[in-house]
Amino acid sequence: MRQLTTFTLLLLLSALIADTQDTAQSHRKVKTMLKKASQIAKPECTRGAICFSGEVREGQPFSRRLNDSLDFVLRLPGGIDIVTNSAVTGCAPEIWVANPPFMAHHSTEIDAAYDWTAEDEVETSPREFRFFTNCEDYRTLSALAQSDAQEYLAKLESLAKGHGRLWITDSRLTHASDSVKIVGPHGDIEWIKFTAEIVLPDAN
Repeated sequence: MRQLTTFTLLLLLSALIADTQDTAQSHRKVKTMLKKASQIAKPECTRGAICFSGEVREGQPFSRRLNDSLDFVLRLPGGIDIVTNSAVTGCAPEIWVANPPFMAHHSTEIDAAYDWTAEDEVETSPREFRFFTNCEDYRTLSALAQSDAQEYLAKLESLAKGHGRLWITDSRLTHASDSVKIVGPHGDIEWIKFTAEIVLPDAN
């Protein structure tokens, strides 16, 4: 399985967040390091991966079926999600559990929140992320995230078996509503065009 270099960086950033009392400073460090880790590169998909391109607009989610149980979803504002499309109820794996750091902006978010601007969001590409393919693995890792950070990191890759990348290839931004925002003049993303690569465990 291809090593996710940006994901490895995110694990290291989790320790950074845990060791500091200054949340705002942590957010700035995360943003700077993520942008350095991102490369301006053309989308290129791994052999055997599910690859597709699309466009998503504010308030109009993009959805693509991956297999009989999983869908890829992209929202503005919001970000990347892999959701279950099964009729079985009682489980809705949350992708953020597999993508630390937890107390700051992370790779699946595209929302111009914390101290990230709309410009920061569209310039951070490609984004690498992990996701769950079943409820049991999600529940196990979610419990570890709350109780045992060391064990969480040790089992993260084996439990969040799916992984992907998302390239933002074009976008339109606006700062028209900045003057009425409470959190600051971060701007908004009106739309983005993207290419996504999804690798399911059975594709390796």
